[in-house]
Amino acid sequence: MSTTLESGGGGEDEIKGGEGRSEMSAADYMKDGKVIILFKNTGNAPALKQKKFKMQATSSFRSVVEVLQKQLKFSPTDPLFLFINSTFQPNLDETLSELFKCFQTNGRLDINYATTAAWG
Repeated sequence: MSTTLESGGGGEDEIKGGEGRSEMSAADYMKDGKVIILFKNTGNAPALKQKKFKMQATSSFRSVVEVLQKQLKFSPTDPLFLFINSTFQPNLDETLSELFKCFQTNGRLDINYATTAAWG
């Protein structure tokens, strides 16, 4: 399974619906089959130059971990903990679409990362 990774821009701009739309559903944000991920470093974890990415909604959370390891130039044995909305660590087999439907904020999935267990 290959993961498509696209730059989502470096800023943390909020994604908003068009004129007359009060609220968009998760399905509205995933029309192109992709999910916007915003990585936020925590503690002494190194910051990314590019924090926003688009990934296939069908990808597993494991692929998010692998992408972040690659971006940080970490080996698979380096400690890296990922949390959704600063709250919990999802199962590595969860799909991004399911996580996005349940936990998206402003059209993106916020993922905090740390080199030590910060939450949970």
